[in-house]
Amino acid sequence: MPVRTIRPIKFISIFLLLCFSTCVKAQVFWIEDFGTAPVCDQGNEADNTITANGIWTVNDVGIQDAFANEWYISATEPGFPAGTCSVEGCDVNSIYTNRTLHIGNVPGSPNATTICPTGDCGAVYDPGGFQNVVLTNKRAESPVIDCSGRTGIVLSFLYFENGDPLNADNCFIEYFDGTSWINIADPGRTDPNCGQGFGTWTLYAVNLPASADNNPNVRIGFRWENDNGGVGVNPSFAVDNVQLSSSNTPVAGFFASSTSICVNDCIDFTDTSTNSPTSYSWTFIGGSPSVSSFPNPSNICFSSPGTYTVQLIVSNAAGTDTLTIPNYITVNPCVPPDADFSADSTVICERSCVNFFDQSTNGPTAWQWFFPGGTPASSNSPNPQNICYQTPGSYDVTLIATNNISSDTLTIPGYIQVNVCPLPEAAFTSSNTVICANRCVSFTDLSTENPTSWLWSFPGATPSTSTDQNPQNICYTSDGLYDVRLVVSNQYGSDTLELFSYIQVESVPGAFVSPDTSMDFGSSYQLLAGGGISYSWSPAAGLDSTNIPNPVASPGKTTTYVVVITDALGCQTTRQVTVRIIQENRFFVPNTFTPNRDGRNDYLFVRGNNLYGLRFTVYDRWGNKVFETVNQSEGWDGTYKGKLLDPAVFTYILTVNYEDGKTVTETGNVTLIR
Repeated sequence: MPVRTIRPIKFISIFLLLCFSTCVKAQVFWIEDFGTAPVCDQGNEADNTITANGIWTVNDVGIQDAFANEWYISATEPGFPAGTCSVEGCDVNSIYTNRTLHIGNVPGSPNATTICPTGDCGAVYDPGGFQNVVLTNKRAESPVIDCSGRTGIVLSFLYFENGDPLNADNCFIEYFDGTSWINIADPGRTDPNCGQGFGTWTLYAVNLPASADNNPNVRIGFRWENDNGGVGVNPSFAVDNVQLSSSNTPVAGFFASSTSICVNDCIDFTDTSTNSPTSYSWTFIGGSPSVSSFPNPSNICFSSPGTYTVQLIVSNAAGTDTLTIPNYITVNPCVPPDADFSADSTVICERSCVNFFDQSTNGPTAWQWFFPGGTPASSNSPNPQNICYQTPGSYDVTLIATNNISSDTLTIPGYIQVNVCPLPEAAFTSSNTVICANRCVSFTDLSTENPTSWLWSFPGATPSTSTDQNPQNICYTSDGLYDVRLVVSNQYGSDTLELFSYIQVESVPGAFVSPDTSMDFGSSYQLLAGGGISYSWSPAAGLDSTNIPNPVASPGKTTTYVVVITDALGCQTTRQVTVRIIQENRFFVPNTFTPNRDGRNDYLFVRGNNLYGLRFTVYDRWGNKVFETVNQSEGWDGTYKGKLLDPAVFTYILTVNYEDGKTVTETGNVTLIR
């Protein structure tokens, strides 16, 4: 008598026809013989063919070539009994007109003229090879098969197969459990040299996986793979007389009206066994009565706390099955809970949080906590976490613990003591807030509530940070407005003070110079500077003096003059004045531009002074002219015939006519970047 705790999955291939007379007698509950045809129905594809069992379908499993092999359900490959030679093509004697499922070539295949020009001459093997267009991976799938009430299911069928002897071209047997397809068998090659036929009909059988037992959504599939290698021998594959059979041994199953009860409670049991058992043997360890032969025993009572095992043995004419569920019934003493709890800390600082832990006994199943003064103020968790208290004081905690018998309440007055724990308050001052460049500042901490650590930040200064209480020699090298931040901490927490633009670094605040100017070649311009007590101009070229506030500039070319202005404190700053000579014969073409329409450098212009006329032409790398202009104010936007050009290097030719009659021609490259 088998005892079941885990139902194993077994895959067994049976090749012996004699098994059906020597194995345990099975009951056939599903047959597919694909029907008969009154005439030779050549070319009837299996996909969407309706048989007595429903609709067969064909699905692509992998890549298919243009002339992939095809599954057919037709009489061009008539079925014969096991051990009989097949007959290629429709049976001329019309004795066997029953259809079979088989794989064959399709019209148009490069090999069709020598194999079967019309397609479907039976299980005719098209190995490919010529032009490589018959790669195949297709599965013919049965209609859905209801296996409810069936166990130990065996699939059997008649078939013959050859193809590529190296298994490159082959048929696999697959099974669908309602969710996914799995491969369960690979039948061997049959004799291809059977008299005048080209295949020997052979019986094959295989057990379906245990997931087929009592499964209403089973399907059977035949998957053909052809690797297009051009190697192999007729025939391909054909199948007929597909059957499912079951031993119908009972499968034990049951459930109880309740699996968790109190002492002296009684419960009922319900049989859910399948395959029509005819006898029952129940065992209830710890129960009263302790055994029963009824299908659905009732009023089984348990008088002592504990966990108890239940066993059911069911039998019918096909066999016996046993189901044992250890510790299936839990019998509780059923006493009210005793509420109790603890916390990870009961004396805390303001702004701190506490974690609570249930320590109630007698099996509580529900909890209700109350934390007056805390956030959150209540919880239904067995172990509430992060209950936070912001205000100093003494606070009660209440827990109501509940089980299926009753509830118990525990309140501990003043359980949580929240103390005053003042945070530090950051404050500071500095020796100066307005300084020259390259000067240093000292800072003094004015924080209260006894800070014990300091973290200063001085962006733009050197050093930029400090952990001293009173940092010294914080130096600034450039004019500007600079923030200062101080974070102070004590044992209770921290505070941050940030003063924006606190340090103003400005060298010679009243410094000024005259504006930029343009003038004709040979003219002079009076430079002016002020706000300091000493001045130093550079470059000296074109100046009548370099150390006065108002030198006269007479440059021979456009020049930018820089003046260093020093005030009475020794602070220095620089200013500059550009004197542009407007009679220079100069031009300039940028070497890159970025026509991405962001408003910057979107056009390529010719820049220059004294230009009387010009011709500016741009070519791509193949010599095509993409832009041309004679107008200095017209720039190229990176398009050609209204379309954006890709980033590339372009060549230009520029001819410039100056106002003084001179002409200059120049070529160069420009890079378009997007």
